[in-house]
Amino acid sequence: MDRYRVIEKFATQNQWTHGLELGVWVGVTTFWLMKNTSLNMTCVDAWEVQDDNPEYDWQYNKKPKFSQQQLISLEEQKPAERWDHDANEKYFREQAAQWGDRIKIIKGRSLDIIDQIPNNSMDFIFHDSDHSYPFVKNEIEAYWPKLKSGGYAIGDDYNWKPVFKSVRKVFEYNYRVTGKDVWYAVKD
Repeated sequence: MDRYRVIEKFATQNQWTHGLELGVWVGVTTFWLMKNTSLNMTCVDAWEVQDDNPEYDWQYNKKPKFSQQQLISLEEQKPAERWDHDANEKYFREQAAQWGDRIKIIKGRSLDIIDQIPNNSMDFIFHDSDHSYPFVKNEIEAYWPKLKSGGYAIGDDYNWKPVFKSVRKVFEYNYRVTGKDVWYAVKD
């Protein structure tokens, strides 16, 4: 089960009203939840080049790209195929407008804007921003107080080594994995 379906299922079962998504990109998860739940969402993304971030550099500048099973170098890619933060942000904001006050958008890096999120205010937090270690670990720990009692910290890409390492470090064995590499932990 994809991450957005997992979150939808939890939202319905637990009658959640407010969630936080860290790293929205173009809104695949957010817009699924808008269409299939009555959630209100706070959405955070920097939509910026992050030269100081090794995971970003690998993911968007060095990761091999394939087309019809053939490797394509970065230089061979058309400009439209490259990461376009301005276009991604514009698309997200245009699509989000139809949901009005149900979506609050905060532009910035997750650890830079954390003070804008009140403690004990979120039913769930979906961690999908930087996937490097120790960033994921630090983000989970920093945002844990933002969850209500009984709230869920959720993320995907558990099969990525830095994500696995971070989740294991924070929660030891007090978490579960479901769907397509979706991890979650519940706050007491």
